[in-house]
Amino acid sequence: MKEPTPRAPELESPRPSAGAGVGVGSLNLAFELNICPECGWRLIEHNGLLVCKRSRYTPEAGESKAAARRLSSLKGAPRAHAVPRAGWGNGEAERLGLGVVPSPPHIPAPAGRPPLVRGGIVGGEKKQNGTTPGLGFRVYKIRVNRVSKDRLKVLYNDVIYKRNGNIQKGLFYYAGEWVEMFENSKRQREEAGKRTPPKTPPLPLLVKFVMPDGRVRGNTAAPAVIDLRRGELRIPSYGIVQRLPRSLVRALIEENNLNPRPDFVLQVTRKGFLRLIASRYVPARVALPLRVIAIDENSYNGEALGVWDVLKPSRIVRSRYEEVMPRNRGSLDRTTALFQSAADGNAESLEKVKELLREAGKSEAEIAPLLAPEKLAEISASTKGREERLNKAFAEELTALVRKLIREARARGWSVAIVIDPINHESLKGSELQRTLLKPRRLLRNLALYEGARFKLYRVSGKQCPNCHSWGIEVAHRRYRCPRCGIEWDRDKCATFWLAKRFLDEYFKEECSDETYVDITGWLEKHPRGLL
Repeated sequence: MKEPTPRAPELESPRPSAGAGVGVGSLNLAFELNICPECGWRLIEHNGLLVCKRSRYTPEAGESKAAARRLSSLKGAPRAHAVPRAGWGNGEAERLGLGVVPSPPHIPAPAGRPPLVRGGIVGGEKKQNGTTPGLGFRVYKIRVNRVSKDRLKVLYNDVIYKRNGNIQKGLFYYAGEWVEMFENSKRQREEAGKRTPPKTPPLPLLVKFVMPDGRVRGNTAAPAVIDLRRGELRIPSYGIVQRLPRSLVRALIEENNLNPRPDFVLQVTRKGFLRLIASRYVPARVALPLRVIAIDENSYNGEALGVWDVLKPSRIVRSRYEEVMPRNRGSLDRTTALFQSAADGNAESLEKVKELLREAGKSEAEIAPLLAPEKLAEISASTKGREERLNKAFAEELTALVRKLIREARARGWSVAIVIDPINHESLKGSELQRTLLKPRRLLRNLALYEGARFKLYRVSGKQCPNCHSWGIEVAHRRYRCPRCGIEWDRDKCATFWLAKRFLDEYFKEECSDETYVDITGWLEKHPRGLL
């Protein structure tokens, strides 16, 4: 049996004795928190012991980090602490010469220590508070032909199963990354109380770009190459060459010229599909000149978008107003429910389906085979798939419009804010736009992280007078008049006005007053009919 390698004397930690100055209970508490009691660094597990990470990564005086790592590897294992970890019994403590270990007392966290926060944007209104902003992502789906898809499947299986004879040595790194992703997904499902196994994650690959001028950007040792001169993606080790559409080539050239430049990862799925993920985080700043993109979500008109450009405190311009309407409008949702109800045997729904098919110009001979339950369920599923595609196209259309507005402002050196009046889930139930307006908000939050825009949510009402804050009286469809000052306004336009005002009131207040030195009501005095 091979003898263990002796540790360097200067790296060995003395074992605490019974009369040590630090109590065993406090030491046990320190190790329960994975904190070294000697130096305060994080502890890691090594050969059944908790070891201090500092001796492995702290460079020696006058030496580089790389030299310090080589020196640490020559000295042996990192600093080992023979103190039982949380959950060890007294038998292990006696074997180590520590005696009976009492339960650690509850010690409150020191005052002034910042609370621990989770990274990334967490879903749900309650979980969003107290989280730190994470990275913003942009996803490009790359369509591949059948030959490339089959070769991508072989690549995926070779790497995750570590078929040594078929893959290059450099690809073993990605196998480890895939295993870590899979373990994380299993742990997350276990924490969520789900018993079914997770889907196999995609295989991440580094990618380098060949720019139109011949420059190479990215990791030069990456196994995947995107040649923007020829407009193709290559994975030479598996003979994969895939042509890219011109629109995708133009978009990737634009992304590579951003500052800061995003990090790119190519994902290969188990079924042989490709996704290119661009990720970055740009800190958002709020200063003049400023572009405020105000979006009002409502269950009738979809998204009302107003753009307010604050050039200086005394000059505010509403540069754009647009209502982005979903193509779905709930008709496909009702059709899907009707066909599914008929497939389940509802006689009333079956008669309505017959009337609908007659209005579509179908004859009785053509209608008869369509009334079979299997055929009705198939039509319902295809209609629902079309509805999902339309909803996705609506969300992408709105996101592309806001991205264009943000990059126009950033090119001029302006700061940008996205302000949204979120609609309540309950108010969407039974409306024509249910399951349509919630996804765009998530995409816009991610877009704000990616583009460096401030993202805020405010609850406002388009029924309130923008001039004197009184509640208006409806005089026409979505048109109101103030009984106090007589001004008239459109409800959706007024909502975008209130969103911009709320944001400016929060970020541009006077130091010793509740007044703001950027007052949007001055724009309303110059344009009293500007909200019609």
